[in-house]
Amino acid sequence: MNCIYRIVWNAATGKWVVASELAQGRRRRAGAGIAAVLLAIVAPNVLASDIQQVLCSAPHEPQEGACRDPAALRGALPLAATDDSLLVVNIGSNATAASVNGINMIAIGSNAVARPASNGANNGAIALGSNSVATGSNAVSIGFGAAADSQNGSGASGATSLGASTRTTWNATAVGFQANGAGTVVTALGSAAVATGERGIALGRAATATGQYSSAIGAGARATHANSVAIGAGSVSRGNATVALGSTTARRGIENMADGTQDNDVASVQQLQGLLQATGGALATDGTVIPPAFDLAHGGTHTSIGSALTALDGGLSSVDVSVNDLHTRISQGTIGMVQQAAPGSDLTVGVDRDGAAIGMAGTAGARRLGGVADAVAGDEAINKAQSDAAVASVAAALGAGAGVAADGTLRAPDFDVVGTTVHSAGDALHALDAEDRAQRAELVDLGSDLVVAQRYFQAAAGDVDAPATTGGTGSLALGSGAAASGPHSLAMGADARAAGQGSVAIGAGAHANGENAVALGAGSVADRDQVLSLGGGTIGTRQLINVANGTEATDVVNLQQLQSTVAALGGGAQVEAATGSVTGPTYVVQGSSFRDAGSALDAVDGQLQVLDQRVTHTEDDVLDTQRQIDAWNGGDAGLVRQDAASGNISVASGRAGAVVDLTGATGARQLKGLAAADDATDAVTLAQMQDGLSAAQPEDSRYLKVDGRADGSDDASISAVGALAIGASAQADGIAAIALGQGAQASVDGAIALGAGSVSDRANAVSIGRDGAERQITHVADASDDTDAINLRQLKQAGLVGDDSDVKETVGYVAGSDRSQVVFGGAAGTVLTNVADGRVQLGSSEAVNGGQLSAIGEGIGRQLDGLQDRVGALEGQTGGGAGSDLPYYGATGNEALVADGAPAEAIGQGAVAAGSGAQASADNSVALGSDAIADRADSVSVGHVGGERQIAHVAAGSADTDAVNVAQLQEQMASVNRYTDQRVDAMEQAIGAQASHMSRQINRGIAASAALVQVTPNLPGKVTLNFGTASYRGESALALGLSRWSRDGRYNVNAGVSAARGDQPLLSIGFGMAFD
Repeated sequence: MNCIYRIVWNAATGKWVVASELAQGRRRRAGAGIAAVLLAIVAPNVLASDIQQVLCSAPHEPQEGACRDPAALRGALPLAATDDSLLVVNIGSNATAASVNGINMIAIGSNAVARPASNGANNGAIALGSNSVATGSNAVSIGFGAAADSQNGSGASGATSLGASTRTTWNATAVGFQANGAGTVVTALGSAAVATGERGIALGRAATATGQYSSAIGAGARATHANSVAIGAGSVSRGNATVALGSTTARRGIENMADGTQDNDVASVQQLQGLLQATGGALATDGTVIPPAFDLAHGGTHTSIGSALTALDGGLSSVDVSVNDLHTRISQGTIGMVQQAAPGSDLTVGVDRDGAAIGMAGTAGARRLGGVADAVAGDEAINKAQSDAAVASVAAALGAGAGVAADGTLRAPDFDVVGTTVHSAGDALHALDAEDRAQRAELVDLGSDLVVAQRYFQAAAGDVDAPATTGGTGSLALGSGAAASGPHSLAMGADARAAGQGSVAIGAGAHANGENAVALGAGSVADRDQVLSLGGGTIGTRQLINVANGTEATDVVNLQQLQSTVAALGGGAQVEAATGSVTGPTYVVQGSSFRDAGSALDAVDGQLQVLDQRVTHTEDDVLDTQRQIDAWNGGDAGLVRQDAASGNISVASGRAGAVVDLTGATGARQLKGLAAADDATDAVTLAQMQDGLSAAQPEDSRYLKVDGRADGSDDASISAVGALAIGASAQADGIAAIALGQGAQASVDGAIALGAGSVSDRANAVSIGRDGAERQITHVADASDDTDAINLRQLKQAGLVGDDSDVKETVGYVAGSDRSQVVFGGAAGTVLTNVADGRVQLGSSEAVNGGQLSAIGEGIGRQLDGLQDRVGALEGQTGGGAGSDLPYYGATGNEALVADGAPAEAIGQGAVAAGSGAQASADNSVALGSDAIADRADSVSVGHVGGERQIAHVAAGSADTDAVNVAQLQEQMASVNRYTDQRVDAMEQAIGAQASHMSRQINRGIAASAALVQVTPNLPGKVTLNFGTASYRGESALALGLSRWSRDGRYNVNAGVSAARGDQPLLSIGFGMAFD
């Protein structure tokens, strides 16, 4: 059968031992026993020096750890018992003794073991519970089968296992049935929670964090990749450095998110809608993208920009065919005002039109008629050569540029006399006479001045006696070989060079090449704009001495000012007088050296903060001690009295009552000076209880801290299976809901409220805030999967959001298309404005603008005056189990979490709410942040209406359900813009090239035709060879004609050929007759 045991003091061995329930320890005086029990109840911290004295004087075997180190006594909790019946151990019939091996260790329970680590670290281990094992320094194992192994080779670590079958290793914390913290510095909180990845956190029932630096928050959440985060019940990470708000089968949206402003911020639906509206698309209520529609007059309806541009390109191709046909017909002379019936026939001008005159004037005025042969008859037009010959002889006689003007008149001579231009021989002679008289008078005065000036100005030639030269306007060069080539430059000194505009070079070999640069001193070089150089090149540097103290912002400071400034830094900072170099300061703060004032001040600030905390803590301790002394001093005539004869102290010995409460106005009090207990009813001392029992209380865990009023008014609360709430007033009401933070509320299933005051009221949504108190999610990596959140950088890179976070009006591809077309929006189509001129040539795929098309139309209209109707027609065609609640975090079932802060609500199935006032009311919703609201199923909210947040540092999305970041959107928009620009530019260039080519061909044809129109003189029996040339709109042509008259002068046979540069030649053969 089972036996009941008790712990009694063995005076013979000086140890506490487990004995039969009938065993009796050595009893002490009743009064002292009652006082000891009271002390054990109310005194969690006792005076270390008093207890040390007692432990060191214990019979037979002093407690070495506490005797030598009073600090080891602080922090242990007393045994809250008023009689031996409250301190019993039921170990079973097959139990074995607990064992310890080391100093300050505790092992309580059947088979409980507190042992040192393999490296010998053996201080402070605690094993409490049957089969519990605590290995290494500071290891704490509480619960049946719990194991804590803190060994890591340093001897300064710790591990805490709280709960049956929990497992922890170095510096890890595991709380909950079968929680596993077998990793380095990990935290596993919740039944069956697993945290094995380095510094990982698993929070919630069956939450798993196996990736390095991973975090899993929520029932069943899994973060298995490095730096990954899984938030919400059932969320699963997909890759390294990712944040998962759901899984492939249960996704969540993010609500109340502010527009992203940084490159790695998440973009909101509002920003995405702006992008889609700019491209003519839209976003459906279920989040799918509605593509735009472009309705082309002659190209049908298209749902992408690429297809619309392709249709436009096809229409332009048909225009190109028509234009080429016109060009061919014009080149052949079959249409137009100037025609040729067949190759070799005469050219006709307006043969099918009436009119008695041919007007050559154009919009810019009259035109010239070139290629006119010399007139031989009275009714023939004379050419310019004949007119020029009439006045050429007069012009030759005058000289000085006299000649025949372009209009055939005599151009007057230009006589340059003393800088003045005159246009007649008489004026020129008169001016020369006056200048001669003035120069002779100036020569006399100059000779006198040079004699005086020579005394104060001397210049010697250099190695090579070269003259000074000036090349710039207003420049001046003084010295042998000096050159001032820059405008308004000055070069002074042998071989000085002033090449920059406004530059100054003073000194032999000085060079000033920059604009407004000054090179001062022999060999100095000023090769940058707006600089003054005192050396350089082979000369090196020079000192600038005798400099007064600078007083203005742009003044030069001297060494004296620099020395004063550097000396003010202290720390040995100085300026070396001999070299001018500056030695930086060295500040020593708390034994560490700093080389700059900023780092030193930061270190001082940090130490001051530490000192301030220590002083504050000391002041609090002193005040607490003083209050205790006053309380004891005021109790001389009260319930606590001392017998004058025996010296014993009694507490309410004449009163009834089973409990003595020593709580004061400021809370519980310490009872110090307690001797070690040696009777079963005596109170135990701190040394007897050993240091470290405080680790059994979750609120004192090293890795989980929760604080609040501690009066029950702000306890965390849960009301659904699997819910979890952590934080003062945190509230999780939905199945598997999580509220994390003060006042966080997760009110619906699957909701997550993260952060103080966050509200998650939509199922399976994550909220990080609430209405009016939204938060941003920052440092979101670029999205790489379809369900990842995108950041602002991805939106910016996609060109959807500007640097000021405003949504841009942009054009994009249709979602899911092959990017072969761009579709514009607008009820009646979209006008593309500010389109640059595109290349119009063969092979070009660039778009053209309206101006180019208009210019082509106008050019064709001017050149083909009679084809406006046809051109117009052509243009028209183009057209688990239940456990007890702790004060500030609570979880019932297996799927809920409430965060610290104001009440958060997670109502929906599987919902999570984290943050003050966060609400997750919909199923599987997550509300992250204060006042965040998640009221749509399978969504993640980071804010609420009017209080949106950004999600920053979102990695680039790689799967269909990943969030797209700003950078991805910018990249896509840039690609769309580049493609659109390329296609538009290509079409513009193609049309422009065709129009330009057609215009040149037309101009060349007209010029070649005009060059062939020659007048053949009537020379009977003679053969004449005529040359002609013509120019039309910048295109020139050359013609050669051969003519033969019959001997009687009645018949003429002629042939000619003309060609314009780069074009096909024109051939003509003619026959003529002369009539009387």
